[in-house]
Amino acid sequence: MEFATIFSVISVAFLSSISHCLGMCGGFVVACNAKLAKKPVAQIWLYNISYHISRILAYVVLGILFGLFGSFVIASVTLKGYVFFAIGLFMVVLGVALIKRGTLLKFIENDKISQKFIMPKFKNLIQKDGILAFMLLGFLNGFLPCGVVYYFLALSLSAGSIANGALVMAAFGAATLPAMLGFSGLVNLISGELKSKMNYISAGIIMLYGIYLAYLGFMAIK
Repeated sequence: MEFATIFSVISVAFLSSISHCLGMCGGFVVACNAKLAKKPVAQIWLYNISYHISRILAYVVLGILFGLFGSFVIASVTLKGYVFFAIGLFMVVLGVALIKRGTLLKFIENDKISQKFIMPKFKNLIQKDGILAFMLLGFLNGFLPCGVVYYFLALSLSAGSIANGALVMAAFGAATLPAMLGFSGLVNLISGELKSKMNYISAGIIMLYGIYLAYLGFMAIK
């Protein structure tokens, strides 16, 4: 992968894990932690780690699928140009949506999908005990509609191979671990102003990389 891609993956993953992911996935994590409240500390850690490993596995599965599609796209220079240009424009729009929030981000993230397909399964699994139920909850978490996840899926597609697609999503998942494992503490420690600044920087990087991809796509089409 190019330096620009690696920098984008690491920086956006870290910044968005605190500025965006805590808000998107925090409800899932809080519900799971409440379920574990009366268990021994060692068991709580085991369940939490299993949950997040499964969540990252879901990201990797998506990365493999998008990377596979990307491997077909790059086989044709012209098709690659059009796809890169379209992905770049999407990233710019997504960056604006992450800054503005409101209707545009709601449209992109479309929580009707999670309400119809994910939440019923979540409500069923959260009633169950055992580590398998928590692993399945984590896997479901990985499929929540999320603008930041969409960005990394777009990166996986543009990476052009199954291995790179999986690597992009694994790196994103790993970067969210500190924030998600320390959810309660981070909410209290990080001010809203700092999280807002991190969101602006993250969205700015997304837009810049989108412009970069759109430029590559335009040059390939010419």
